Order: sequence, then structure tokens, then C-alpha cells
Amino acid sequence: MMYSYFNCFLLTLILFIGTSCTNSVSNKNNALNQFDKINIEAFNTKIQQLQNKQILDVRTPEEFKQGAIKEAVNINFYDKNFKDQLGQLDKSKPVMLYCKSGGRSGKTLAILKEMGFSEAYDLIGGYTAWSSPKK
Repeated sequence: MMYSYFNCFLLTLILFIGTSCTNSVSNKNNALNQFDKINIEAFNTKIQQLQNKQILDVRTPEEFKQGAIKEAVNINFYDKNFKDQLGQLDKSKPVMLYCKSGGRSGKTLAILKEMGFSEAYDLIGGYTAWSSPKK
């Protein structure tokens, strides 16, 4: 019986320590790096507030020509050197990111995180949502 209580105590202690360490590291990473999918209102607010932002449109050039967010730079998600082109962006500056509806930009958000960018925001619903008549 004593052995069973000791094992439960030990297991609880190990889980507590493991969880504490994980949360500590996770919180530090979140404080340093911000990667979020955000709605139109939040995206627009960040565009207005962030001084050194980079607005990135990952649609095709044909899609980009049909309309884009002001100051956006177009890097085609389907280009074979897409990651190389992303590498030309400033990793220390926030990236405001969108595509047509959110699929390509969602994948790009993960790539930017892997590449060591410090901050990136993906527009939920993409340019389709941005260009829809506001109600």
C-alpha cells in the first residue's frame, strides 16, 4: 500500500515539474514571437498601429493585379523559390500576411515561424473577406 502511494506521489510530482517547465518555455516564446490568425478588424488595426510592418500577399501575380491591400508586396506562394523570397524579408519586422481565403497564408505563417521571423499575422478569410462589402 505504501509503495502505491509513493508511486502516485512521484508520478504527480514528475507531471507537475514537466508541465511547469513546458509552460515556462512556452510563455517565453509567446512573449518573444507572435504568430496569429486575426480577423479583419484586428488586421486593420495592426496595419495602422505597427510602424515597421511588411504587408505580404502570397497570391499569384494574376490575383494580385485584380486588387490588393495598400502597400502589399506580392510573393507568389507557388513559385519554386518561394522560401528564398521570404528570406529576403526583414525577420525582425512584423509581417501582415494574406492570400485569397486563408489557405496559402496559413501555410506561410508556419513557414515564417520556422524561418525565425519574430512576428506575423494572418488575415482570416484573406483578401476575399477584406474586399467584401462591410456591413
